[in-house]
Amino acid sequence: MLQIHLLDINDNAPVVSGSYNIFVQEEEGNVSVTIQAHDNDEPGTNNSRLLFSLLPGPYNHNFSLDPDTGLLRNLGPLDREAIDPALGGRIVLTVLVSDCGEPVLSTKVNVTITVEDINDNLPIFNQSSYNFTVKEEDPGTCSLGQEIGVVKAWDADQTEVNNRISFSLSGSGANYFMIRGLVLGAGWAEGYLRLPPDVSLDYETQPVFNLTVSAENPDPQGSETIVDVHVNVKDVNDNPPTLDVASLRGIRVAENGSQHGQVAVVVASDVDTSAQLEIQLVNILCTKAGVDVGSLCWGWFSVVANGSVYINQSEAIDYEACDLVTLVVRACDLATDPGFQAYSNNGSLLITIEDINDNAPYFLPEDKTFGMPGLAGPPDIINSCSQARDDDSGNNGLILFSILRVDFISKDGATIPFQGIFWISNSSEAGVFTGSIQPVTSLDSTLQGTYQVTVQARDTPSVGLSLEANTTLNLFTVDQSYRSRLQFSIPKAEVGANRQAINEALTRATRTTVYIVDIQDIDSAARARAHSYLDAYFVFPNGSALTLDELSVMIRNDQDSLMQLLQLGLVVLGSQESQKSDLSNQLISVIIGLGVALLLVLVIMITAFMCVRKSYNRKLRAMKAAKEARKTAAGVMPSVPAIPGTNMYNNERANPMLNLSNKDLGLEYLSSSNDLDYVSINSLDDNSVDVEKNSEKIKEYRPPHTPPEPDPEPLSVVLSRQQAGASGQLEGPSYTNAGLDTTDL
Repeated sequence: MLQIHLLDINDNAPVVSGSYNIFVQEEEGNVSVTIQAHDNDEPGTNNSRLLFSLLPGPYNHNFSLDPDTGLLRNLGPLDREAIDPALGGRIVLTVLVSDCGEPVLSTKVNVTITVEDINDNLPIFNQSSYNFTVKEEDPGTCSLGQEIGVVKAWDADQTEVNNRISFSLSGSGANYFMIRGLVLGAGWAEGYLRLPPDVSLDYETQPVFNLTVSAENPDPQGSETIVDVHVNVKDVNDNPPTLDVASLRGIRVAENGSQHGQVAVVVASDVDTSAQLEIQLVNILCTKAGVDVGSLCWGWFSVVANGSVYINQSEAIDYEACDLVTLVVRACDLATDPGFQAYSNNGSLLITIEDINDNAPYFLPEDKTFGMPGLAGPPDIINSCSQARDDDSGNNGLILFSILRVDFISKDGATIPFQGIFWISNSSEAGVFTGSIQPVTSLDSTLQGTYQVTVQARDTPSVGLSLEANTTLNLFTVDQSYRSRLQFSIPKAEVGANRQAINEALTRATRTTVYIVDIQDIDSAARARAHSYLDAYFVFPNGSALTLDELSVMIRNDQDSLMQLLQLGLVVLGSQESQKSDLSNQLISVIIGLGVALLLVLVIMITAFMCVRKSYNRKLRAMKAAKEARKTAAGVMPSVPAIPGTNMYNNERANPMLNLSNKDLGLEYLSSSNDLDYVSINSLDDNSVDVEKNSEKIKEYRPPHTPPEPDPEPLSVVLSRQQAGASGQLEGPSYTNAGLDTTDL
């Protein structure tokens, strides 16, 4: 027969039976409990042998645990008041039950011991005795009567039923007073000693009252604590109180929960012996940089009757919202005799809020940055900057920029890290800090892609740790040849004022991101129609940019944007490199125009000279003809009167001129190339002619030559007339407006 013996291994952890919640009274109760546990491994072996131990805890020193039997006992009386009040009297012990096998297996079990509170503590006053003062003949001004003083007591017991305190009065003259208790919580209570409304004291009858105030505990045994209260009756006074100027000196309080409790005490005084003063808060003024911010700070501070100024809401104090709190206070003499001034003049306690470094820097949202590399010279960086603010002040709000990382993202998606390729400079203006990124050397224009630059903005507090913020900027590599220049008919200042509108119009027309490089006035020596210029780049999201020609076409295609730019003073579009050539072209055009004008003047002068010469020759020929006629008719002229208007000397016919012969007078040597002059010489006039030569036929009349056509107008004049008639309308590639050179766009 084959027998198989199974060997036990330690594969069972100890098992604890039941739960352990123990209730004992403090001082008298004892803890005695045995932890029940067993192990399912083979009995009588180390695998089933159990050991008990306490895990470390704050109250372990009050207990002992038998390692073999698991018996838990207390080492001495348990005190409820020695336990953290937040635990409610509960002590939790963790017992570790372990076997002795290999490997060791263990189980934990919690033992909760609740120490029940008993009334074993008497109330304790916060003072050994109290002294209060009240003026005579003053029964109080409210239904509760006049408050004389406050007593305060504390009971160390932890439960409300055992630490509740009630106050009572006894002693000579106790019937003149009443005391009213107020529970503050956590064992504290106050007793307000008052003078009933219908009771008044007489200084002459009894100037001092020695009272006993008892703080009683609700214990059936009637345990109590007493304290002496001395009430001094003072004579009436007729002088108003005054505020101590020294106590109104300004104080400084840090923001954002840095300080708590009392921060100042307003002191008042009265020359009267029976004065009972109270500091009252009249008003609170909240200002930031001298500007009233309303009721923002009203809940930050409080002023109690004794003049103590406390912080109510420490975490709410915010320098960035309000940097100066003015507490307007006054002193009131509660013992002032009726008919006299009971209040002091108002005083102001200035509380300056100090800034702490509680605000991290933050980047302004409209940062658009890219770099412009140039191999021929240093790179042109356009708006390559981060702008940040910090709401703190002083060194807490001073921002320093640094470059944490530079990665180049190529167009194919590859990432290349760079070291030391950029550096960043720091500047600030009007609370805005600017970190301008500059390349250390010229960027490689053959790299096509984007530089991702991680910039950190860190403040520099004088005390404490600095705060920081990070952002990533994209710098596109764009060649400098894409830099375009726009000229305006308005000064630099007006272009800067219209910068946003110009940017919006250009963005709308080109559908690109417009990066304005510079705005400058044009030198007066080179100024024509334009007074200033604006340099800009027009970049697409992929890093490509518009050329000047592409920019011109896109602007002309968007009539709305074009008209808006014209209204904003745009007169010329031109690249940066073409400005000198444009000026040369303008000078050449001016010279050509002057030459054409001079030629026109010469033509007009020659024409006028020829006209004068012809007129002179005409008059000369007429004089010759008259002289010749007189010579011819000298011997044949009849005695009868001639017919008026003819060269006939008889009365036979009414119009004998019709049959006259047109005889040549021999004046051909005086004729000119103009037949009109020839005809004029032979026209009807007073000249005397030889009748014998009248039989010659009149020469045939030739019409005057057609005058030569005038020279065509110069091209510049025609273009000027076309431009004048265009009135700003776009014709082909040209448009004009207020002197805008259409050929430049």
